[in-house]
Amino acid sequence: MSILEPALAQKFIDKTAKHLEYNINIMNDKGTIIASKDSTRIGTFHEVAYRMLNGTIETGVVNESQKYIGTKPGVNLFIDYKNNHVGVICVTGNPENVHAFAQLVKISMEAMLEYELQMEGDRRRENKAERFLHYLLYEDKIDLSIGNKMAEELNFNRDLIRVCIIIKYNKDYSSKKIINALNSVESWSYQDLVTVARNDDIILFKVIGDKMSNGIRDYKNIITEFINHFYEKLPKEYEINKIGFFVGSIQKNIDKYRCSYIHAQELIIRTKEISGIHFFNNNILNYYRSLATIKAYDEVFNVYDELFSDEEKKMLVELVKTLYKNNYNIVYSAKELYIHRNTLLFRLNKFKEMLNIDPVSNADDREFLNELAYYFSKK
Repeated sequence: MSILEPALAQKFIDKTAKHLEYNINIMNDKGTIIASKDSTRIGTFHEVAYRMLNGTIETGVVNESQKYIGTKPGVNLFIDYKNNHVGVICVTGNPENVHAFAQLVKISMEAMLEYELQMEGDRRRENKAERFLHYLLYEDKIDLSIGNKMAEELNFNRDLIRVCIIIKYNKDYSSKKIINALNSVESWSYQDLVTVARNDDIILFKVIGDKMSNGIRDYKNIITEFINHFYEKLPKEYEINKIGFFVGSIQKNIDKYRCSYIHAQELIIRTKEISGIHFFNNNILNYYRSLATIKAYDEVFNVYDELFSDEEKKMLVELVKTLYKNNYNIVYSAKELYIHRNTLLFRLNKFKEMLNIDPVSNADDREFLNELAYYFSKK
């Protein structure tokens, strides 16, 4: 897991840069924008950061005449921790005007990163359960024998299936009151684990069963029912539309708990809603798309840039997004787009003829068109 976490990066921008005139982006070690003053850019690929980190370019200064995927003119600088490059910070604008300011922002970010990580390392856990979770989620290298020993001291049942849920909530709400409400739900188990992260998010590892088949089949219903009962236990002044639940992947082995936690974090980055219940398993395609990066997509689909006009690309993105959402049902898709069924068919047939494909009847063609539209949406 990258040492530069999205929550910490966004915390820096929210506290330090929100009143500044320049836009600031922070990219992780994969070149993905994980925090920004411009929320629409979060989760997108930043080619210059990616190439800086893999050593294919020597400078992060980008001028108006230079064109890189997901990159605007400005100054990009490494974020360093213990003499290692852990990310890139960018200040957008005329490089001559923002260079000195970018250096100051870089130094401030590195100082905050070092302080937060030191505080995290020094922070004492209130009980063994919190120390156990802290070890599994934040230690650089997990020694499974140590993890198992900690589990035994907790009388922790390692045969149960669990899933990580990150709970985000209004900054004025008390994490303690929210955890008390969680504990009050009838289906709360002493085998559930909960802690508060450095950015005040609540991290819950919820038991979803002891039988693999039942847990996997019913986990969404189990979690949804649990959360609905949780709402009933909240203080009256706490609004449920200011609390969000981000559910990671299902795991059984304790050395895989970090995977569920990372998947819940990825879900937060790629989900615009701040409330409700969101499941990682409903967003797996987007997750693997992000791993591929837009650069990989560009290697496959760049030729289609010349085939389609900008207006046609925009139309294709809107059309495919709606068709995909409605499982390529023409009637439902036309209704959602507020157009006549024949109008939708006319637009779709235009792309079918240009590409010689039939995405409605052919699954392979459908997958191709979905990914082509995704590529255009990220360009």
